[in-house]
Amino acid sequence: LIFQYANNHRWKFYIGLLFLLLTSVTALAFPKFMGMLIDCVKNKDASQANFIAGSLMGILVLQSVFSFFRISLFVNFTENTLANVRLALYSNLVKLPMSFFAQKQVGELNSRISTDITQIQDTLTTTIAEFLRQFILIIGSFILLASINIKLTLMMLAVVPLVGVAAVIFGKFIRKYSKTVQDEVAESQSIVIESMQGISIVKAFANEWYEIARYKRKINDVVKVAIKGGNYRGFFASFIIICLFGTIVGVVWYGVILSIAGEITVGQLITFILYSTYVGASSGGIAELYTQIQKAIGATERVFELLGEKPEKINSNPVTTQK
Repeated sequence: LIFQYANNHRWKFYIGLLFLLLTSVTALAFPKFMGMLIDCVKNKDASQANFIAGSLMGILVLQSVFSFFRISLFVNFTENTLANVRLALYSNLVKLPMSFFAQKQVGELNSRISTDITQIQDTLTTTIAEFLRQFILIIGSFILLASINIKLTLMMLAVVPLVGVAAVIFGKFIRKYSKTVQDEVAESQSIVIESMQGISIVKAFANEWYEIARYKRKINDVVKVAIKGGNYRGFFASFIIICLFGTIVGVVWYGVILSIAGEITVGQLITFILYSTYVGASSGGIAELYTQIQKAIGATERVFELLGEKPEKINSNPVTTQK
């Protein structure tokens, strides 16, 4: 739905995806070349070591260039697209009938324009790109791991998919509390706006302490829900650390045993360890990124609910002042 507001900026998103792919490919090449560089010690080939070291520096330069264009294009696409969304949302709100505003609080509408669109902005600028990058790194690492040693790869495959499924389920569970926190914050903001807009009435009836107490109760509700959601995220982080990184320790131990037996070289072991680290780090981060995307989906749904409200018919020509 967001893409319908991109107009002629869509190509920036697609080119950004291409640079994202190139960034991931260069990241996957790094452990491979590092393993080859380590094996130069066994081969005692200095010229090959120099060539591989130069190739590694070239890979780092390419990755930095690709990362720059990826970030620049995604930011450019996002800012232009969301500018159109903001304008469309405000224009639609202004044209809605008074019956709509009788049912909605001004603070809530203000939160939708500011907080929800900011959430979408962060997701389009960073979260989606990082999610896709981590996903590519996981898939690519598994393929390259299998090319090194199938035994070690099968050991990882026996556990990682189970952790991934659990991460998705837990992410949906966390989404419920994240959305609740956003709703509570929007309601607390509406209290502030209402009291400030009607400050003369508050002062006239000496209701300052009543408004403070009302705002305090709402803030306490926000804190309770946020802490509960934070505890769930803490449990999830502990689960990832124990399961995923515990698995990596076991895989590295098994790799050392195979290296001692002569089935893989030391360089291949280093490469395998680096790819295993990619899998562990990406799998741990992808769950949090998935949660952020779910929060952005909820924000997008609320924004498009307002955009879907039927406006009144108004004068299509702007009023001009005659001199």
